[in-house]
Amino acid sequence: YSVWRENGLALPELRVPLLMGIWGSAFCATLSHYYKEVRPLVRSLAGFSGIDQLIAEKDDDLTKVHPFEPASIPNFAANMKSLLPQSCPQSVHNVTTLQLMDAGMSNNLPIYPLLRPGRDIDVLIAFDASADVRKDNWIKVTDGYVKQRGIKGWPIGAGWPSEELSEEQTLKELEQAQVTTEKEAVDRIERAQQAEASGAVMAGEKVSAKPTELGYCTVWVGTTEERENDTEPPLSKRVEEDWELTRPDAGIAVIYFPFLKNDKVPGVDPQTSDFMSTWNFVYTDDEIDKVVSLARANFEEGKEQTKRTIRAVWERKKKQRLEREAEAKEIRRQTRMRKANKLQQYGDHGDQFS
Repeated sequence: YSVWRENGLALPELRVPLLMGIWGSAFCATLSHYYKEVRPLVRSLAGFSGIDQLIAEKDDDLTKVHPFEPASIPNFAANMKSLLPQSCPQSVHNVTTLQLMDAGMSNNLPIYPLLRPGRDIDVLIAFDASADVRKDNWIKVTDGYVKQRGIKGWPIGAGWPSEELSEEQTLKELEQAQVTTEKEAVDRIERAQQAEASGAVMAGEKVSAKPTELGYCTVWVGTTEERENDTEPPLSKRVEEDWELTRPDAGIAVIYFPFLKNDKVPGVDPQTSDFMSTWNFVYTDDEIDKVVSLARANFEEGKEQTKRTIRAVWERKKKQRLEREAEAKEIRRQTRMRKANKLQQYGDHGDQFS
């Protein structure tokens, strides 16, 4: 739309206030997003379960309704079909305007651009300040994008663990509950906790959410040897030891900082503090200081782990570089030796046909 017209004029560039409104247009969300935001506030009302079930059945319809229309701009891709890649949506070529809204409606963590071919990132640090970091689980949403684009290295299964329990685990808990004395119950609970802490989990079980709750900083690492799996995704590859980051086939290391409440900053909870709602666009100076203090306190919890992760990845890259240099040096040495052998065999007169 910046093409010069016959009258010598062209449409001006988009102004910064409009751009700020586009990439911060949370109010352009769908009715489904609106309901998910207010749902925790009305959960305690009488008769909520029936209303909640009714709305859940209509969720597909709610995702199509925007109370506020997104911003419209002239279609900058018009008449460029021959210049754009085939992966470009065909609908772009048939409209005069484009409606743009906050990309957070698709994924609130801007990870997709970092996974494009050619970026070749090694470490991704994600600070998640979503409305509900656990239920939204934007890290796990990236799995679908990675599988669709065939991207290797992403830690498939990363994200908040599921709260569900498998049928085998449920039957196991029911069996453990059938005890005759209080002492036996206490003994079984202690044994189960010890087995869980040692990682002795049977195949096919889904670990309960409580012991696998994510902390202030969690690290996952992918592998370049991963293949797409149409069945249930594997368990999250949470890094427990630094050596896991130095494997030759290690992929992208994801360092995840969810915005959680911290006892070091009392009175501030992203889930319950009213001023931290998605729909609050005005903060006082005191509220800003509280948010910054909470973010700093959370980062301090994972600062050392972040340093160790980056150093481990650097050491892996350094080792791979030295191996490549040594291999190239060996190839050059063998090439020089072959040339020297030829000179010794045929002298300075060339080959046997000279």
